[in-house]
Amino acid sequence: MVGDTIGELSGRLLVQCRPGQAKNAARVASAHGTGLVLTGRMPRPTVEALRGHGFTGPILCDANRYSGRRRTAARAGVRGSWTAEQHDLGLVALTDSGYLAAHDWRGLHRVLSEAARQPGPVVAMLPLAARWFEHSVAGVVAELDRYGVPVAVAIEHARDPFGVRYLVRGFLELLTASVPVLLLRSDVSAVGALVHGAHAAAIGTTTHLRHVPPRPARTAAHLPALAAFVPPLMGHHPLDSLGRLTPSWRCDCHECAGRPLTDLTSTPRPEVSAFRHSLSAQLTLWSALRSGPTPVEDWHDRCHRALSAHRRLSAAVPGWYPPANLHTWTHLRRASAPRDEPARG
Repeated sequence: MVGDTIGELSGRLLVQCRPGQAKNAARVASAHGTGLVLTGRMPRPTVEALRGHGFTGPILCDANRYSGRRRTAARAGVRGSWTAEQHDLGLVALTDSGYLAAHDWRGLHRVLSEAARQPGPVVAMLPLAARWFEHSVAGVVAELDRYGVPVAVAIEHARDPFGVRYLVRGFLELLTASVPVLLLRSDVSAVGALVHGAHAAAIGTTTHLRHVPPRPARTAAHLPALAAFVPPLMGHHPLDSLGRLTPSWRCDCHECAGRPLTDLTSTPRPEVSAFRHSLSAQLTLWSALRSGPTPVEDWHDRCHRALSAHRRLSAAVPGWYPPANLHTWTHLRRASAPRDEPARG
């Protein structure tokens, strides 16, 4: 049974989460008319529970075979049983591809060729090393056009792939392919991808779901600080810093309804409030941009304003540094500005 289609994903900012987060993520996604990307190797119970509770948005299932110390390489191919299970659940199937190391053309060919032979609708998952975007993008675009299969890209990086200029330029070149290109495992830069023509994109609910982490060394685990998305800064920041940094900033997302961001720390379950707010605020941002007449220009204007806000904070708070992705998007705006119009910096 296949129900969802590739077309239903068009223009959507999806929420990428772990199965254990699906209930809260679905609540926010439903309020914004969007869908989920479930990251895990046993999606059926979660998908069936979501449908049983009335969630009607699109769902993609990311097997995540490409990450971790024992990650699978792309040359292992894709499993037809994984595709068939998603179709049986009424979903667009996302292949369970392995990791694509830089210049692994053999692995790329295998993933695309096997995805092309699967019954549709199918999206080929491409978990790419960052170096693919340095000099190889034209070749990748040619292969995508050759096989004609929609693709979902996730990018390996230790911190934020969209903080690297060559990578952003390469990703935008990838969007010139004739097939739909989705971006998974991203942060607010997913909105930038959408305004520049990505078919769909996904914001991750955790740091590790906002990029593909490099293969980890055996180090002691640590718990990250509880953080929330701060719209004027276009990024996530620790909850315990909001009162010091943003005492007067209010949020108009569905969850906050105009209340100060500092209220997140005084709710009965701050972690749940921060989770829902962070997703809702980014979805609200995308809704505002897509409904306007100039979404690309508006996106770059927001990045410019956020970078200016960070610079004001860095002058007042020791050790405060603006995030690299805002620098990159702002530089892209300056680089593409007409010669007879001064770029804003």
